[in-house]
Amino acid sequence: MGLAFLAQVQVGGYVSVWKAIPVLLVLLLWARLLTWVDKDTIAAHLPRLGINAAFTGGMILAFALFFLLPTFLIAFPVLLLIMGIEAGVYLGMRSKQVGLRDLKDQFNDWIASFKGEKKVKELPNQVQIINKSGAMVPPPEAEAPERPAYDALQNALIEPLRKNAEQIDIAPAETGALVKYSVDGVAYRGAAFDRANGGVAVGMLKGAAGLDVNDRRKPQRGALKLGADGRRTEFRIDTAGTTAGEYVRLMAEPKKRHDFRLDTLGFTAQQKQLLGELIQDRTGLVIVSAPKGQGLTSALYAVLRGHDAFLEHIHTVERAPDIDLEGITQNKLAANASAADEQKLVNWVISQEPDVLLVSKVEDPRTASELIRFAGDRERNRRVYVGMQANSTFEALAAWRKLVGDDRKAVENLKLIINGRVLRRLCNACKVGYTPDPNTLRKLGMDPDKSTTLFQARSQPLRDQKGNPIPCEFCKDLRFKGRTGVFEFFHFDDEARNVIAAAGASANTLKQVFRKQRGKFLQEEALGLVEKGDTSVQEVLRVLKGGDAAAPAEAGEAAQGAPVRV
Repeated sequence: MGLAFLAQVQVGGYVSVWKAIPVLLVLLLWARLLTWVDKDTIAAHLPRLGINAAFTGGMILAFALFFLLPTFLIAFPVLLLIMGIEAGVYLGMRSKQVGLRDLKDQFNDWIASFKGEKKVKELPNQVQIINKSGAMVPPPEAEAPERPAYDALQNALIEPLRKNAEQIDIAPAETGALVKYSVDGVAYRGAAFDRANGGVAVGMLKGAAGLDVNDRRKPQRGALKLGADGRRTEFRIDTAGTTAGEYVRLMAEPKKRHDFRLDTLGFTAQQKQLLGELIQDRTGLVIVSAPKGQGLTSALYAVLRGHDAFLEHIHTVERAPDIDLEGITQNKLAANASAADEQKLVNWVISQEPDVLLVSKVEDPRTASELIRFAGDRERNRRVYVGMQANSTFEALAAWRKLVGDDRKAVENLKLIINGRVLRRLCNACKVGYTPDPNTLRKLGMDPDKSTTLFQARSQPLRDQKGNPIPCEFCKDLRFKGRTGVFEFFHFDDEARNVIAAAGASANTLKQVFRKQRGKFLQEEALGLVEKGDTSVQEVLRVLKGGDAAAPAEAGEAAQGAPVRV
């Protein structure tokens, strides 16, 4: 009888493979999450040890409950719930401390790691120069004559790469070559080459990009990748000969340089709504303006991307465009094209009957008149965008009226003028709060009762618990991280057109019309970002009053994160 009972007992089956697989996947995912949190807490200035202990304890508790709960259908959802709670708690803490904007870049880098790109051996504290074939350029032997130039190049590139520079320039100088790099539109001074090593270092970069090393006069363009601290960045390299020597410009991720859309450029909700309505309307002329170096091309492309390039026939007329726009016909003018060349090409493009036409720059009054006529086509809906360099919507309007030469005609089909700036965002991890002076706030047009606390870039280094200075890993000690656009809109309704057409309209009259539309001046829009804690009063004044996006400060402050004279 005992043997018969044992024969009825099924051997095995105590662990279901199909149930074990998802549990193991959760374990691996959770372990990866904890590893990322461990590293991220340092950059985000969060309590590393406390968070690690709490989250590890949460994982242990979750798996203990999983094995204690009676059924898999209850235990597994509880496991997922606790992991989700931990992730949500950390993201909430991180959002409050430094924000979440940079996580998109981290996620994209993680996805790129699965695309099968060639692995490059990482060299600690060194720059990896990767040629067109994806192979790393090996360092010269220690006794090789070009080794000093290679070491000097390493020293010059490591800092800009670690600070995510969007542009690196190597310019000839009396003593050799000087390095200048830009982060978030602000120029910083880098290392210098002596005369003996500068030319050799430039030759190394040209060789990696597949350029002619021996030709030091003719302009050349190529591409290469530079890596540092586990991160690789694609650069476009441009070289040109000068009387002083060879000039080199490295532009990071050139294809992504103007990769903005209406939702990511910085338009307010009200501005996006107005733009959306204008894009749907698809009639008339819109002027998009900004000072030099303040994101004009990015703004033009973002507005253009608001249209459907696959349903609408879109053309541009641009002077030497840097990138290709998907689904859009780009008609290229030389950078030094004459006004006659401009008019000829614009007339030809108009003959192709596009639905949307963008002209990045207009110099000929005849071109302006033809664009006005085209934008006023009553038989078909036509939209024209014109790019202009100007400091405000009113300055852009004045320049357009002067170009056209007839006030009534200038505003006949004008729908909107946009003027923009690019402001750096304060580093959320190390920005400093302060109580502003009420009189200063009133002079800026801010309400002292609402703006009780503002933020600014810190002037002192961060310090650890022992008082030792430490860098901010989140912003690489530059005090700012990332940029956003800020814009002024002047909408042209019948009243605005009639005022200008009737008497030409003075600046004060135009501003009264602007106020009647409840429009906000550029400074008011920018100070709104100050009130939110996104940027500082100092940054607003630098950009709005300095004119140049890379307005310099005193030399020697680069190490403290301030722009320098170069």
